[in-house]
Amino acid sequence: MIVERSTVKVKQGCMEELVALAKSEGEKEGWSCRIYSPNKAPRDTLVVEWEFESLAESEKYWAEWWAKPETAALMEKWYALTERGGNEEIWNLE
Repeated sequence: MIVERSTVKVKQGCMEELVALAKSEGEKEGWSCRIYSPNKAPRDTLVVEWEFESLAESEKYWAEWWAKPETAALMEKWYALTERGGNEEIWNLE
C-alpha cells in the first residue's frame, strides 16, 4: 500500500473555496482521500492524501484522470486558488 501526499500553498483567503473544490472532486471521482487544512500547522497550506495498492495502480489512475477533458477546467480553478510550489510525496504504508 502506498500513500500519496500533495501539499499546496493556498492563496490568502481562498482556503474554504479550495477545500470545497477538493471535496467536490473527491466525491465525483469516488476518491478515498483525506483533506487536511491547518489548525496548528503552516498557515495557508492544504494537504490531500490518497491511498493506492501499488505505484502501478497510482500511475494508471493519474494517467487516466489527467486525460479527462474536464480535468483541465478543474485545474484552472485549482491554480487560481493556489500559489506555485508545493510538494508531491509517495510513502510506503507499513
